[in-house]
Amino acid sequence: MPNVRFTQRSVRKALFSLDVSKSSGPDGVPPIVLKTCAPELAPVLTRLLRYSYSQGVVPNSWKTALVHPIPKKGDRSDPSNYRPIAITSLFSKIMESIINCQLMRYLEDHQLISDRQYGFRRGRSAGDLLVYLTHRWAKAVESKGEALAVSLDIAKAFDRVWHKALLSKLPSYGLPEKLCKWITSFLADRSIKVVVDGACSDYKPINAGVPQGCVLSPTLFLLHINDMLLTGSIHCYADDSTGDALYTGRANISRENVAEYRNKLVSEVESLLNKVSDWGRLNLVQFNPQKTQVCAITAKKNPFVVSPQFQGTPLAASASIGILGVDISNSVQFRGHLEGKAKLASKKLGVLSRARQYFMPAHRLQLYKAQFRPHMEYCSHLWAGAPQCQLLPLDRIQRRAIRIVDDRVLSDQLDTLALRRDVASLCVFYRIYHGECSEELFGLIPAAQFHHRTSRQNSRYHPYHLDDWRSTTVRFRRSFLPRTTSLWNQLPPANFPN
Repeated sequence: MPNVRFTQRSVRKALFSLDVSKSSGPDGVPPIVLKTCAPELAPVLTRLLRYSYSQGVVPNSWKTALVHPIPKKGDRSDPSNYRPIAITSLFSKIMESIINCQLMRYLEDHQLISDRQYGFRRGRSAGDLLVYLTHRWAKAVESKGEALAVSLDIAKAFDRVWHKALLSKLPSYGLPEKLCKWITSFLADRSIKVVVDGACSDYKPINAGVPQGCVLSPTLFLLHINDMLLTGSIHCYADDSTGDALYTGRANISRENVAEYRNKLVSEVESLLNKVSDWGRLNLVQFNPQKTQVCAITAKKNPFVVSPQFQGTPLAASASIGILGVDISNSVQFRGHLEGKAKLASKKLGVLSRARQYFMPAHRLQLYKAQFRPHMEYCSHLWAGAPQCQLLPLDRIQRRAIRIVDDRVLSDQLDTLALRRDVASLCVFYRIYHGECSEELFGLIPAAQFHHRTSRQNSRYHPYHLDDWRSTTVRFRRSFLPRTTSLWNQLPPANFPN
């Protein structure tokens, strides 16, 4: 990688992109001042950033942070029930954004980040990872096989990054010496001050972890955890890690062979967990076996009783596994997830119903769209093919919201949830079709059989028509890729360019 270049143009662009609604950093400089004075500040700030980079020194005032604890659910007297929000120097953020832009471009262009890492990367999302995993498992079940999935819990993943291990990995990615030296200074001698109701604590030193609130921290974390993905079949969204093993079967497989295959699955998962544990030991990363989830993905009637071990702790298989906020059953169904989301949305909508007299109809509609409907649409492309009886509770909640809005003209502007799910599915499919995703996910798109042929049969299809998936079960036919491929093929040719 060449050395990072700081130009007046890039600095001015970073200054103009500052959000003036955000608060000042520890130095007290408000973002509106930097943004307003961007043309005058850009030449001076460019020289300052160049000097900092060439010397490999980050000013101490850039390495302090104001931490505001935000309460989460639970007992507020328990410090662990607070989420820290760190406010850092705007000058540091400007320099980090320029470095991060060039660093990520280099890493992506040279494919140095594992394809199985879906977090903090352009063109990838939690929904993409869930599409790949659920399709992989559903395909195994469709072929009379099984899968064993394990969701790992890394304790304080970002806060406990060992600086020595991270810094030792940077040269292996081809990063220039000056950048490695600058990152070393960036991580060293950091401190925080806790702010509560205007009262401040003394500065406390921070000797581990990637700094919260810093633009560069997510990329540094990706570089730190990247070699863990080389240990086996494990996928990550940032620190959320999921490993699996599977086999494809056949219709006449015997009960004895099933037991043998299951033992092999357990052995593969245990081998993967041992490699992950060894990686954690080398990098001072702690995994929590008590919070590790295991789920046997199967449609067979005889129960999957064999369970793997992780760091000496037996892992009991559960009936479902929670990954990135979605609850997936052991038959790759979403009944439990949909029931939970319906209950949550209904409970929240009750609050709006009781407070309806304080809001105009337009405001009620806006609140429903912003605060309630998203709970019923997170990763909706995954479960849009669920049985109608599981989707009806969500439709009832929207009809209830329409009654609360109590304005027919405004309510008519609401699209049905079914339509929105289809549109969301097609949007995700469009990205995958055009390769705006991981290589492994793009590889799942079926071939276009008639794309390069002219025939009477071909005239019925649009130019982007794909082969439909072959399936023997309704369950697989309702999963994302088979269902959305069918939707895609049904689109009128007028929707596509010639």
